Amino acid sequence: MEQLKKTFKINVSPDKMVAQINRIKDDDHTEQQITEADIREFLMENDVTYGIIEEAIHMLVYKASKVTYPLTIAEGKQPIHGKDGQVHYHVEFNPVMVRDEVCDFRDVMRIPSVKKGEKIATLIPPTEGKNGMNVSGAVVPSIPGKPAAVKEGKNVVFREADQGFYATSEGQLNKRGRFIQVLPVFEVQQTLSMKTGNLDFIGTIIIHGDVPAGYTVKAKGDVKIFGMVEAASVTAGGSVYISEGLAGQGTGSIHAAESIHIGYINQGNIVAGQDLFVENSIFHSQCTVAGHVFCQRGSIVGGTISVGITVEAKDVGNRVGVKTEIMFGVDHRTEKQEQKLLDEKKELEATLSKLALLEKKIQGQQVENDPKLKITLLRYKHSWNKTEERLKKVEQAIRQLTSKLGSGENGALIVRNYLYTNVVVAFGKYYRVSKADYQRVKVQLVDNEIVTHPLSDN
Repeated sequence: MEQLKKTFKINVSPDKMVAQINRIKDDDHTEQQITEADIREFLMENDVTYGIIEEAIHMLVYKASKVTYPLTIAEGKQPIHGKDGQVHYHVEFNPVMVRDEVCDFRDVMRIPSVKKGEKIATLIPPTEGKNGMNVSGAVVPSIPGKPAAVKEGKNVVFREADQGFYATSEGQLNKRGRFIQVLPVFEVQQTLSMKTGNLDFIGTIIIHGDVPAGYTVKAKGDVKIFGMVEAASVTAGGSVYISEGLAGQGTGSIHAAESIHIGYINQGNIVAGQDLFVENSIFHSQCTVAGHVFCQRGSIVGGTISVGITVEAKDVGNRVGVKTEIMFGVDHRTEKQEQKLLDEKKELEATLSKLALLEKKIQGQQVENDPKLKITLLRYKHSWNKTEERLKKVEQAIRQLTSKLGSGENGALIVRNYLYTNVVVAFGKYYRVSKADYQRVKVQLVDNEIVTHPLSDN
């Protein structure tokens, strides 16, 4: 053993995870005298008791001439540190849209949205880890994982039972710092561009800029635009507020389940489930409003206004007599569709009558003995089935279609300045075309007759 100590030296790494044996003196007689017991005792004296490599001892005893020094003779067991806690999100955070063949090239961004009560994320707890052991047999402690630094924020609640985060309102899912929150409003700080693309959001959208032609904005809440809308489409489950106006070029549209507040409307298509408030004028537009139309400071020139209750404007029509229609109680859009369906129904019924007569005429002949008549009869039956099928679809569409915007009987057109010539005012099936200019008047349906009253100063 003494000779072994003079010939070899044990080196232990500072962290005591590796022990190596090194030859410090050449001695040909040492190889013949080394035993496994000597090496183990030598290791123990150097405080190496764990992770001893048996193959290394075998090499030292039986194949010493082939050993390359220093030789690793013991290795500790590294600790397995715990994994940090994580958050598994059930909602896609990536705002980039997946492109497909039918995708609008302006659909470049998806707003991460959640519904009330929807599970947003699940908290995965950290793990403790496993301890290790150094070559001296001492425990090397593992480092436990850290909990995920995430907390519930605005409109989010955390439930211990399933370690889940839940939305308490509809809106945009947002991560800010360590907080998960649901924002009921999605804001764009500029005019819409290819950077944002089309917008489709479960809550309210606010745009601090314009909506250029070709873009689509959809919100289940309100839409507020601090700019103008061109030939674009804006749809809201609530109300729409536009600080400037709509320059629709005949295709731009605004649909609101509730009211619309706007600066002006020029060649646009408007649908409001409640009221329409226009700060200035309406030019050559198609407007369908279930409640009231207020255009008290401006004019209504050209186009058609379909309204459920009242229309109030400074002027209606203009001096050159541009045709302007004000229709009470009837939606001009669905009225045209309804008339088209009724005309088609009439044609289909006439076709069935003709086919029935022709079939009866053919059946009165010797069909069984005439192959041509057989084929003709089959063709008539096929035409009958196709026509009958189409008739059922048309009748169903007519039943589902309604062109009513109220009774129209309580409707009124209030003109604060001039009602010009060639303005059509209709109450249901009753209509009148103004043949002269009127100043400060109120037009109503009284006892099935359209009458024009002077407007009182009250």
